[in-house]
Amino acid sequence: MTEDDVAESVIDRLLWALAAQLSTSTEPALTPDAIDALSNLSRAEAKLIFGQAGHLVHYGADTEALEALIHLITAVQRDEAPVDAAVKPGDQVRLVGELPESLAEYDETSLRETVFVVRYVSRAPTVEVQTDLTEDYLIETVPATALRLSS
Repeated sequence: MTEDDVAESVIDRLLWALAAQLSTSTEPALTPDAIDALSNLSRAEAKLIFGQAGHLVHYGADTEALEALIHLITAVQRDEAPVDAAVKPGDQVRLVGELPESLAEYDETSLRETVFVVRYVSRAPTVEVQTDLTEDYLIETVPATALRLSS
């Protein structure tokens, strides 16, 4: 097992543990300390967490608590997004205009029909988007100008 495999396995275990902890309450919520720990994630950290969580949801058997965790982490990200951001974490979006290079290897027709969820927004002109977790868990960086809110 490589170091990357071990790191991914540890993240998987921590995500499952947090999700299991949330599932014990009637109103799942992160504690203030958990919110603090998940605040100010870098783009790479957000991409890794949501990518791993997406992988678990995509291949997992019981994912309700894990999906609740993803929504709560998204809420933390949304609260931290720039006020003037065109899209914010949690927004459902579609691709418009020319496809970004990061998606060049994928089927354009399929991508145009896909509704993505915004996972990370910064002051940079790019955002992280992720496909529906039950179908796939692709997470990619795209220009904010290549997105429009899904209606």
